[in-house]
Amino acid sequence: MPRRSEASQPIPSSSRSHPSRSQRAEPSSSETPAVAAVDPELDQHVINMVRTILNLSVNKHPIKKIDLVRNALAGNGRLFAKVIPQAMNELSDVYGYKLIEMEHNKTYLLMSKLPCASILELNEDYRRKYTLLYLVLGYIFMKNGSVPEQGLWDFLAKLQIRDDQEHSFFGNVRKLITETFAKQAYLVRVKQVVEGMNDDRFFYSWGVRAEHELSKKDILESICKLLGKPSICYVTQYTAVYGDTMNRDEEPMEVANGE
Repeated sequence: MPRRSEASQPIPSSSRSHPSRSQRAEPSSSETPAVAAVDPELDQHVINMVRTILNLSVNKHPIKKIDLVRNALAGNGRLFAKVIPQAMNELSDVYGYKLIEMEHNKTYLLMSKLPCASILELNEDYRRKYTLLYLVLGYIFMKNGSVPEQGLWDFLAKLQIRDDQEHSFFGNVRKLITETFAKQAYLVRVKQVVEGMNDDRFFYSWGVRAEHELSKKDILESICKLLGKPSICYVTQYTAVYGDTMNRDEEPMEVANGE
């Protein structure tokens, strides 16, 4: 979900007045001054990298390494290993973001280090999208982490949210789930072969962004509050959130799998 720092951070400029990374460390008076290894060319590469990452993450899509090399380093991939750690430090220290590496150093996600904003703090467009996202992720979690696409549509239909028609509040539900949330790495949508079926089926699970941004504990407790049941009723989900802390002498009131 959107973080409080996502309002808009200034894009780094080569004319910024703050000192370069190679100039920030000043020797104390008790130390023998050393000649600083000033490398303005490296500084510029880092600035370009930070700017490129911020620009490419506006739509919250994963960022490909090849795009970073092409746009920030003029195609010089040999500089990447030297530049990216400093760019990550800059994003963290100055802008409050963390860059998450995915898929063996070929894709990255940019996320805020600050806590998620309350849904009440979001603008109308975000509120609509992320209310739907919360429902979908909550359903997937309560069904043990993976659900068939048709099962998801059936669940939403029970809430009067249909995938085959425009919803008055959420808009195009099918597009949000199959495209927007999947591209933003909130959802993983994969095709699987189902035994006994002639056609492959799509299944949904939590994406990397959801794992980093959302709290499964909050989802479990919210759902249990709505249902009027203690969270320990849902043994699998309770164990996933709290670990194996259930009292062994105490039988759960109900063993449920997100039904």
